[in-house]
Order: sequence, then C-alpha cells, then structure tokens
Amino acid sequence: MATRRESSRWSLHARLVLNPGHVRQSAALVALVGFLVACGDDPSGPGGRDRRVVTFGVVPATAWMPAGKSLDMTALALDSAGRSVNGIAVSWSSNNSAVASVTQAGRVTAVAAGEARISAAGAGLSATSQVRVVANSPAAVTFSIEQQGITDVSLLGAWSDSTTGLSFAVGQNGVILRSATGAAPWTIVATGTIEGLTGVWGANASLAFAVGTGGVVLRWDGSSWSRMTSPTTATLLEVWGRSATEVYVTGVDGTVYRWDGTRWINMSPGRSWELWGVWATSPNDVFVVGNNGVIARYDGTSWTQQAAPSADPVFGIWGTSERDLWVVGINGLVWHYDGVSWKSVPSGTGKHLFGVWGTSTNDVYAVGNRGTIIRYDGVSWKSVPNPRTGENLRAVAGRSPSSVIVAGWDGTVALGARDTWSVEITGPALIATWAASDGSVFASGDAGTIMRREGNTWRRMEVPPAHPLYGIYGSTASRIVAVGDTGTILRYDGSQWSFVPSPRNVLLRSIWFAGPDLGFVVGEFGTILAATASGFGLMSSPTQVFYRHVWGLAPNDVYAVGDSGTVIRFDGGSWRTMPTPTRQLLRGVWGTAPNDVVAVGDSGTIVRYDGVRWYEMRSPTNKMLRAVLGSGPTDMYAVGEEGVLLHFDGVEWVILPTPTDRLLLQLVLERTTNAIYVVGTGTVILRGVRG
Repeated sequence: MATRRESSRWSLHARLVLNPGHVRQSAALVALVGFLVACGDDPSGPGGRDRRVVTFGVVPATAWMPAGKSLDMTALALDSAGRSVNGIAVSWSSNNSAVASVTQAGRVTAVAAGEARISAAGAGLSATSQVRVVANSPAAVTFSIEQQGITDVSLLGAWSDSTTGLSFAVGQNGVILRSATGAAPWTIVATGTIEGLTGVWGANASLAFAVGTGGVVLRWDGSSWSRMTSPTTATLLEVWGRSATEVYVTGVDGTVYRWDGTRWINMSPGRSWELWGVWATSPNDVFVVGNNGVIARYDGTSWTQQAAPSADPVFGIWGTSERDLWVVGINGLVWHYDGVSWKSVPSGTGKHLFGVWGTSTNDVYAVGNRGTIIRYDGVSWKSVPNPRTGENLRAVAGRSPSSVIVAGWDGTVALGARDTWSVEITGPALIATWAASDGSVFASGDAGTIMRREGNTWRRMEVPPAHPLYGIYGSTASRIVAVGDTGTILRYDGSQWSFVPSPRNVLLRSIWFAGPDLGFVVGEFGTILAATASGFGLMSSPTQVFYRHVWGLAPNDVYAVGDSGTVIRFDGGSWRTMPTPTRQLLRGVWGTAPNDVVAVGDSGTIVRYDGVRWYEMRSPTNKMLRAVLGSGPTDMYAVGEEGVLLHFDGVEWVILPTPTDRLLLQLVLERTTNAIYVVGTGTVILRGVRG
C-alpha cells in the first residue's frame, strides 16, 4: 500500500508534469520528473511500475455533473515524448460512491449532491478527478427570434418608378427586394437565380430589367421576374435605358448591348474595358465609363475614347443632356462634362463613390462608402446628413421628382431628399453583445452599428461614422467600449459615443473588462491592448497570431483564443501560451472557474481546461462555432454556423432546436431576467428563456 507521503509525492508529480503553465520543460524539470518517477514505484498498481509512462492522469481532472447523469473518464498515460502508452491496465475507484460511483471501465455515475474523488491507478502510478454532483441542473432555454433584418446581402442596384412608387433593389445571390410604394414594407421577390445582380432599371411599373454575373438578364412583366435569353455570358455590371425599346447593358471585356424591344444588338467596342456605367441621349449618342478612367462615346457608327482628367476607376454616370454629364469614382472622384471636355470637380469627400443620379441640373446626388451621400446644388457638392447608416452605399435612383432611393451593403435601403433621410431597411451583422447590470443589452456590428434594447425594442444608437465594430463590453451602462476594424475604439459615457485614440491601426476583435478601469483588447497580428483609466496601451504578446476573443475570471486570470488552436493566459504579470490538443481556429472562450474553461471554434471544435490540461470534448456538430457562454458549469451554450445552438449540462453537448439558419456570432446572459440574447448576421437577435 502506498504511504501518505507517497500519495503526496504523486500529487506533486501530477502538478509538476501536467501544469499547463510549464509550456517548455527545462532540463532541470525533466531531471526532476525522472527522479520522481524513479522513486515512485507503487507495487500495488496493476502490473507494477511501467517505466515507459512518465505522465499519468485522469481526463477530465474536474467535473460538475447533474445527479443521474454518467460521464466516461479516461486514464491518460504518456511517455517522455508525450505519446500515448498502450496496454496499461487501469483500476478505478471512488472515495464516495454515495455521491459518484465508477465502473472499472471509467464510467462515472452521479448519484447524489456532494463531492467525490474518482481515482485511477495504472502502470504503478495514480491520479484523481474531483467530481461535484449537483442535485438540479437548469433546463436548456428555448430560443425565439426577437428581431431580424430582411436580408444581409449587398445591394448593388436600385430603381424606382416615379409614377407609381414601385421600387426594386438588387444584389448578391439573386436577391431582389420590392416595395410597391418605394417605402416600407419591403419584401424579397423570387428570381429563380443565385447569380449576383449588379444593376436594375425599368421603363415603367410593368417593364424592368436586372443584370448580373454570368450574363444573367432578368425581366419584370408587372407581376414576376423571369430569365431572358442573354446575348452574353460575360458579367454585366449595369443596365439603363430611355424607353421600353432603348435599353443598354454594359459589363466586363468591353461588353455593350442595346435592347430594341425585340432583340439585343451588339454595340461592343472591341476593347477589354471593364464598363461600370452607361448613359445616352439616343441610340446614336451613347456614353460608357469604367476602369482606368475610361470614358467612351458612340456616335452611331463607332466608339471614341474621350480624354479624362485621370486614369482612376469611374463607376457611375448620369446627366441631363449631352452638355451636362456627371461621373463618379474612387477617392471622391467627381468629373463634369460640358459638351466640350471633362473636368474634375471638388466633391468634399475622399470616400469611394459608386452611384450618381439627379432630379435636375441643380439637384444631383452621389453615394459611396460608409454611408456617404453628397449633393450638387448647382454651385458645389456638399455632404448631406447621414441617414443613420455607415453602410457602403452602391446605388442611387429617382423615387419621385423630388426624392431619391439609395441602396447598399447589408440589405440597406434609405429614402430622402436634400437634408431629410431615413433608413427603410437594413440588416448589418451584429457581431458582439454585452449586458449591463441594470438590464440594458447592447450589440455592435458591421458599418459601425451599435444597438440598444429599450424595453422590448432594439434601437440603433447615434454613433460617429465608424468601421465595423467587432467587440463591445463595459463596466456599467454608462461606461462601455466598442472596438473594431482599423484600430477603431469608441467609448460611451452614458450620453454619447466618441472616438478614443488607439495605439495600433489594426483590426481589434474583442474586448473584456475586469473592472471599471482595467480591460483587455485583442486582435490581429498578436495585438493585445490594456485598457486603463488613462487610455489604451500595448502589452507584450507571446505570439503573432490573430486573437479572436478575450475573456477572464479575474484581472490575473484572463484567456485569449485564436488561430491554429492558440490559447494564451494572463496571470497578472504576463501572457503565456497554453498547450492545446487542436490546430483548429478557436473563436470564443468562457468559463466558470480556473479549472472549468471552455473554448470553441471551427469544425465544431470544443476544448475544455480542467485545471490541469486542455482536452477535446465530444461535439455533436462539425459546423463552425463562434461563441460560448452560460450560467454555470452544468448550463453552457455554444452558437455558430447555420443557426446552430448547443447546450452543455456538465456531461454532454446536445443540439437545440433553432429558429434561424443565419450565422450566430455571440451571446450574452442578461442576469436581471436570466434571458440569453444571441446576435448574428442579418441583424438577427434571438432571445432565450426557460420554459
């Protein structure tokens, strides 16, 4: 029988060998381990001491189990190189079978509330697992959709019939949105294609055309869309016309065709131009624009390239006559044609501009990146008030003689004129969420979006124009920080959001606060920032990988996870890597105690730290998992790809019914009501409550 001193020595051996903080064993440690192994023969172990085994342990080393549940434990026997040693006979025992019993196959059954120590002996060594049995485990919550956008695809074209108000916006994956009046409600219309749609134009409410990739041409007959026989397989980038018998399409490789009401007529100039826009006064006077500053004019017989102010790409063209044309392009490019030459005109913005349209010579609009809308009033171009969207806008068209419709990324459609604008629909991805102690719930995401739940309604907050915001966290409802792309840091003081200087101009992915004046931010290129009362400063990082999420139990017990199965841990003094059993990208981390931390990632990966080591858990899915969180060790949730929802009861992960197929990105527990909120793409928000 092993003496008490020997048992203590083996506990010391387990701590020394299996402590994850010892990432690189020094020669002295290896020598010490060898000494302990040599001195630690346990003749009572099955088969005597097997000197091939250097590390012996039980996985998991800690467990929380609901009464009545069973868990299979594993005896871990490793050689000096960390390889499994086969053929080891193992015996199992429990010091309190009234709480948790164990079979000789290592299957532990939780009997009644309390604590028990499960022991495994083999190869002359022994190890234990500490089991806590809870009498009642919370039942899984039921999730329902609280809010979601119509679509999150990028809308690339828009058109509206000024007589009836019938409006269309087209975009990726063959999506066409329709409004009977040009205002809400908007609905998705069946198209029968998944080709990306880049442009739409109509002659009237009963005849419209949409074009896109693969040369797709769709036609609206007043009741439905159908696919026409296309004259080309080249990607078409724009469609525009003057009447039902004069419709033009342009695209890559210099593609230009005209529809005369019965057939498509090839007008291609035989050049490899990438043509993004078209406008005409007649079939014998047509202008096209495109990449590399291309502006060409057709006179009924041939094309002539016109002199442009630069070789910069131009994307949109519109005019009132052959002596009054506007084109727009990258970096705020605006050119005007007076019938003689093209001249550059100050636009007042440096943002890329993609669409231009007007109601008259002194009322012209252009739209572009990050919600940019500018207007020409006959004298100069000026910015108009942003309609509370930071989305990249791609198209603008007339809705009435005095108003326009704009469309852009994340299913965004806005209406307006001059200084009055409103967002009709939008579906930016909500990437992060956080709940304050007073019950307030916040979410941040694409296009600088920040939303707040007020009562039972989510409302968009006023935020300075910002890049996508990937992380949000706070210490109180009036002390919140959001971080995002290009080093963006925003702080909320209870009344407004404002920018905070960042020490690195990189993508910041996640933020966690340990207290009012101590937080951590992580991001790409191994970036770690410390957030203090005086600002944000760089911390030394043990790797250069992309850290995807940061979370902690205390200021001296913080975890960050990222690419290639990376886990790093902050102990209050420095960050160190921890060995993990996976190379999969890890995207979320959360836990209940220093010996109960879970991380999730790609291909359904779930790993857990039991206080001794990270080990891989059995996952019921191979879908990408983005986040994990719970109320305790026997009540955890993971969310991810295609609306997947998982629940962990302390023993096993199971798939829950889901009300959506959208990508779910993060979740939070609101403790005043114990509701769980999940956010994802298409502005989807789920609310989970216990039945």
